[in-house]
Amino acid sequence: MKKDVKMLVEEMQFMYGYDQTMREYISYKTFDKSETDSIESLSESLREREILKRQFESDNFKNYIWINYINPKDAEHTERMIEIIRKYGFPTIDRIKRYYKNDFVDSEFNPLIILIHSPRKYWAELKEIVYKEHTSGRINQCEYGYLLWQFTGRESFQPMLENGYEMVRENGNITLKSTCK
Repeated sequence: MKKDVKMLVEEMQFMYGYDQTMREYISYKTFDKSETDSIESLSESLREREILKRQFESDNFKNYIWINYINPKDAEHTERMIEIIRKYGFPTIDRIKRYYKNDFVDSEFNPLIILIHSPRKYWAELKEIVYKEHTSGRINQCEYGYLLWQFTGRESFQPMLENGYEMVRENGNITLKSTCK
């Protein structure tokens, strides 16, 4: 990983950026990050109103974006991440930072997020891969639980509760909280 880290980080940052930007476009109908950031900083009610004003007039076009831009790239990015993991092990932020001394282009960048949108057809393979990465110590228990939750269709929080998360009551709300460092 050390000799290839610059190229890998740039590639994964691109995949992450594409993933997030396309999904933001579906909500905000703009690629202008300053505009999306300003909308995201609004109160929940104002944000909801702004998003409603920006809805596509045609659901067909929104579906077109999903079918032609988002879903194919999710599959392509998943296949590439599987290749990267098989060759180098799971690229957690901590592992990357051992070799990559520059700041990330996007401070929220995390390769784990690229896998979150993996198509269902990859889930069985990904469950095997992340189990191996977890047992080898390359991903922590909470990362493992979060990925399992994703790869089981987010139907139950059980994979997270069995792997480093707990239900916590805060301010009258029940939330999942990581117990991992």
